[in-house]
Amino acid sequence: MKTMLKGFILSLLVVVIAAAALIGIYAPMRARNLEAKYTKFRAEFQSTHDAIDAGFNHHERIVNGIKWHYVDEGAPKGRVILFLHGLPEGWYSWRYILPLIDANYRLIAIDMKGYGRSDLQDKNYDWHHVARQTVELMDALDIRTFFVVGHDWGSLIGSVLVHDHPARIRGFVRMEADLIPKTGHERILTLLKKPQWILFRINRIATYLMRDPGFFIDRVYKSRMVTSLKKVDRDYLVYEFSRPGVAQINPTYFNGKNWDLDTAIGEICKNNFSFPVLQLQADRDPAQPPSLFTDVSVKCPNVRMEWINNASHFDNFDQPRQVADAINRFVNASK
Repeated sequence: MKTMLKGFILSLLVVVIAAAALIGIYAPMRARNLEAKYTKFRAEFQSTHDAIDAGFNHHERIVNGIKWHYVDEGAPKGRVILFLHGLPEGWYSWRYILPLIDANYRLIAIDMKGYGRSDLQDKNYDWHHVARQTVELMDALDIRTFFVVGHDWGSLIGSVLVHDHPARIRGFVRMEADLIPKTGHERILTLLKKPQWILFRINRIATYLMRDPGFFIDRVYKSRMVTSLKKVDRDYLVYEFSRPGVAQINPTYFNGKNWDLDTAIGEICKNNFSFPVLQLQADRDPAQPPSLFTDVSVKCPNVRMEWINNASHFDNFDQPRQVADAINRFVNASK
């Protein structure tokens, strides 16, 4: 088994290296063509984009040199819920969730660093560093304690954030992310089931794919939703992901030197925190099928588990009402 696995990994590395070399030759011409294509797309979609934005309270804040774009909804003096999105999304990940959250809460939905209208210059994407910078934004907004809701990559960064700053956290809702720690060959097998976690470690390959956000988003969402992504949602996501610089900086999240899976998964599974943790999981997510969570009650006994029915990885679009109801139950029970 180990010999076969090593052979497969070696073959994969050869393919990846060859692909990176070919991309290096073709990429510059393709980049120029795509830049023209998406400049035209953004101009045509601008009025629709601005009409959607007009329905939410958008803000920008520079904190310690980092520019943040965020949406601030709900009760200005209410307890705060911080929403952290995944890939390839942005604040818009929560468009259909925010209006359904209890109106007594203040809701902060950010473009995470490297996405949309947030910072694209700082190149330090160590998970602990990004988590600390996110807390610094909350400091700048004079928010002392808050709930965290994370989806996909937002769950991983959120996991590090709540671990590193537990005194700031009221509760943590973790969506669509592995929870039970893997070791040795189990971790390797998990990575092989998610080839992007290997391929995107090579910035050249990841940037090549992300530079065509229409193609990238179409491929990602189609295979990870039960319902169909609405065209207006698809186009808004493409608009934000096609902003100059996003495709170049976003892959930095995949750089292995920035990772800390022991904290992002292992420490959350242990849940030795004073605040509650809820794992919210779609029942039809091919990346994280129910079989991965059968032992949660035994291996992660202090983590609550709830299922979103008839939903896949992007359950925030598939079943926003179910997601919002679960969040409302959680935060209201944590008073």
